[in-house]
Amino acid sequence: MKKKWNSPIHSFFSDDVTICEGEDGCRYHFFKCASSRCKGRGIKGVKRAFENTDGSRASDAGSPSNLRKHAILCFGQQAVDSAIAGQGPKNPDGSIFAAFARAGQKPVTVTHRAHTDAEARAHIVEWVTESTRPPNIVNDRGFRTLMTAGRPNLHLPSARTISRDIKASFTKCKATIDNLLQNHPGQLSFATDAWTSPIHRAFVAWTVHLHHEGTPLCFLLDIIEVPEVSCILLRPSSFIIVV
Repeated sequence: MKKKWNSPIHSFFSDDVTICEGEDGCRYHFFKCASSRCKGRGIKGVKRAFENTDGSRASDAGSPSNLRKHAILCFGQQAVDSAIAGQGPKNPDGSIFAAFARAGQKPVTVTHRAHTDAEARAHIVEWVTESTRPPNIVNDRGFRTLMTAGRPNLHLPSARTISRDIKASFTKCKATIDNLLQNHPGQLSFATDAWTSPIHRAFVAWTVHLHHEGTPLCFLLDIIEVPEVSCILLRPSSFIIVV
């Protein structure tokens, strides 16, 4: 029977569905709400009868209507609509600033339900890239223990899969930024900067700055290591650096 539960509404409930018997002798499935702060009255979930008093199958045994009502109560209409439409839970701020802002500038959101395998995979890719972690960190025993605690059925991607997803994400983001810069109606300001790192290596970077829908954006275009730096004295009070 579980194989026929293909509605996205079931993602808002625990995978551990129990079979109980009511006072009238009818058996029902109990779906435990995945929210840590369930707003249901009395029980923290939904009862759905699948058997009549005479032992015959209930006509609405597979109906997700009650599950949907409970999911809207605990998670909100937007989250339920997104799940039904096959989309992930969207960030309340859908601006391009929220998409490309630095990690410390991004709005923080908390979800009430466990991530699906696809969502967990996407968030791992985001975490690895923003925190400059190596892809093989997903093979770390402690990391896998923390991620699968309470969710033994969670499928964690391999390091090779994470590397492939990072490359695909980079290609997609590059195309998005290229399209934004090429079709930007305003002015683009370009800047360059050079500095020496603590390991005595010189670098030069090029950036582009713009205002998009009232929000300042800055993108790093390129960064290269300078193999050699030479100083040429023009006059006693000034000199020029040639790289």
